[in-house]
Amino acid sequence: MRTRRTLVAILPLSLLLLTACVPTEQATPSASATPSSSASGSATPSATPTASSAPSTPVTIGCDSLISLQEMYDFNPNFSAKADYSPAAGSLGAEALDHKGIACAWVNQTSGELIEISVANPGDTVLTAKKNELVTTSNPVPTYEVEGYFIVDNGVGTAQAFDDPYWIVGTSSLFFEPGDVAPLMAAAIANLG
Repeated sequence: MRTRRTLVAILPLSLLLLTACVPTEQATPSASATPSSSASGSATPSATPTASSAPSTPVTIGCDSLISLQEMYDFNPNFSAKADYSPAAGSLGAEALDHKGIACAWVNQTSGELIEISVANPGDTVLTAKKNELVTTSNPVPTYEVEGYFIVDNGVGTAQAFDDPYWIVGTSSLFFEPGDVAPLMAAAIANLG
């Protein structure tokens, strides 16, 4: 009988201690506590970095300086610059242009296959986001002498290298492995230097 009274006396005390550990509803902010856009008259900058907080810088080098005629000839003498080149919508080359970069292409005079090289200086925020994305979606390439990645998708090889502040992309159906594009990536990196 005494054990039962002790248990009955301890039970309310235990419940009191447990309820002291549970957060109350007042401690949790609700969605209605957030100021609405109509209530706020000031335009304070966001603490989260955005693309607008790190603007792109125009790339002023031309395609013939990015990869010289001699460098392309040394790579493959059957390639020549494609003067009327425009990257496909949604491609990495188009994205480079969106970031005030350049997009260049060379065409194989026999097969018509393209080598596309683009460069942008998109700002630290975009550059970091690109690097972080490639860590999980591509394969690292230590031979590019800078942070580099390579992947083949649907028969098209894509190399991406980061020589801060530049983002350099090489794409072609002729690139089967990282070494295939390595001379062009090295030339682009050196010529941007």
